[in-house]
Formats: sequence, C-alpha cells, structure tokens
Amino acid sequence: MLMWLCSTVNSPPCLQINTPITTFDDYYSCASFGYIHSVELITKKFKKEEINKLGLYTRFACTKQTLPKKEINA
Repeated sequence: MLMWLCSTVNSPPCLQINTPITTFDDYYSCASFGYIHSVELITKKFKKEEINKLGLYTRFACTKQTLPKKEINA
C-alpha cells in the first residue's frame, strides 16, 4: 500500500506517508484499511481548522505485487 497526504493549497500537493501495514492478502483488505486509516488520520491527527485551511485529504493505492519464488534446494 502506498498512501499520500495531500493539500489543495500547498505545493507539492501530496507527500507520501508511512502506514502501519503495507502488504495485504487481498485487494479488499487493502482498500478497507486505506479508507479506515484515512478517516483515522484526518480526524485524529489534524484539527478541523487545519483541514479546512490546508484542504487536507488522503490518497492511497493498492497494487498487486508478485513476490519472487523461493528456490528449493534438494
């Protein structure tokens, strides 16, 4: 998962932020976490005045990654 905190008034408009979980078993789990984490981030880390003044919002992306296969030594 990749997540960004964005502003409608600042430049650059978005900065990538760390999330407590970065890999998921399926897309549903990633998307659900992204929305829940976004709400928690906006409502608990910032004051209403900051959100309104800076036009804060989040973006996130759930992308499928193929992990390399492990070699089996016989």
